[in-house]
Amino acid sequence: MRCPPPAALVALLVVALCLGASGAGRVAASTDFDYPAVFNFGDSNSDTGGRVAAGLESISPPYGSTYFGVPSGRFCDGRLIIDFLLEAMGMPFVNAYLDSVGAPNFRTGVNFAQAGCSITPANPTSVSPFSFGLQIKQFFAFKDKVNYLLSKGDHRQYIPQADYFAQGLYMFDIGQNDLAGQFYSKSEDQIIASIPTILLEFETGLKKLYEQGARKFWIHNTGPLGCLPQNIALFGKDPSQLDELHCVAKHNRAAKLFNLQLHALCTKLRGEFAGASITYVDIYTIKYSLIANYSRYGFEKATEACCGYGGPPLNYDGRVPCGQTKSLNGKLVTAKGCSDSTEYVNWDGIHYTEAANFHIASQILTGKYSDPSFVDKMPFVIKPRF
Repeated sequence: MRCPPPAALVALLVVALCLGASGAGRVAASTDFDYPAVFNFGDSNSDTGGRVAAGLESISPPYGSTYFGVPSGRFCDGRLIIDFLLEAMGMPFVNAYLDSVGAPNFRTGVNFAQAGCSITPANPTSVSPFSFGLQIKQFFAFKDKVNYLLSKGDHRQYIPQADYFAQGLYMFDIGQNDLAGQFYSKSEDQIIASIPTILLEFETGLKKLYEQGARKFWIHNTGPLGCLPQNIALFGKDPSQLDELHCVAKHNRAAKLFNLQLHALCTKLRGEFAGASITYVDIYTIKYSLIANYSRYGFEKATEACCGYGGPPLNYDGRVPCGQTKSLNGKLVTAKGCSDSTEYVNWDGIHYTEAANFHIASQILTGKYSDPSFVDKMPFVIKPRF
């Protein structure tokens, strides 16, 4: 079994998330590392059980096998990027908003992310009805309920204190499905033309949160969609459509243009959101570099799914999802997990392995991939639980 790369472990041990901004968009000098709560919005990249709790889908082993031992509601063999970031901050994992089983504790935050959701409003063909706008509405309903319970003195040990909503960190990792879903029916030009509309919806949600007291925003851009085995299998049959890493070029072009405009939006909002900090994190560069240099980081497979069916080079067949048994041509076949997920970047054709998520989180925590950068603002030694 491959151990976590030493460089990544060192990065996680010696860096801290240190957010803050001045009017010029720089990180303010600070020794604070005090986020009493985290409120997360997103899709499957940060879904810690929302989709499963909503009853929209069930997931079976080997999901969750690496860390939790059983499926945890995460579309991964173990922990997600958000899990590693919270561990680095010394905080517990954030519970899904809809998960009412096991007396979930929301005192240090709540997760509204749901796999399959988009920034733009859902339609009858959407994978998930829980669009970004609906997640915002769920947050406001949660906040209202918390304030009511606090006024009654009830359940204080399970819910955030009133000032946590102003002091908390608001995290976002969403937009992938807005782009990827359109490739099934639209041209690249049409998808690129839709980006301003997508980001206008995102901006509207951020402004609503700001107006309700949110001040610390942590925003991930979208990853290299063209490097997911699912998209390579479906859209990469023509070699001329692939880039130098054998990723689907048009998907990655759309992702990069989306990110360029998202970055510009973050810069604009820094000038409009007085007293707020907005940190933009370049997930695309981290993930693309990982896929391009996978062997340097100790991985053996960059774009082959650990859990899938079909064998190399992709081990992905959309008819047989990870952990399921289906009949193909009159024969029962099962998409099984690989023997060692730490050798793989990709878990199930769509999502990353725990080992890859660990690497990505460690790179985020260097501060080099953020705007504003916090590479020179590392006031604490962090001892995450690995």
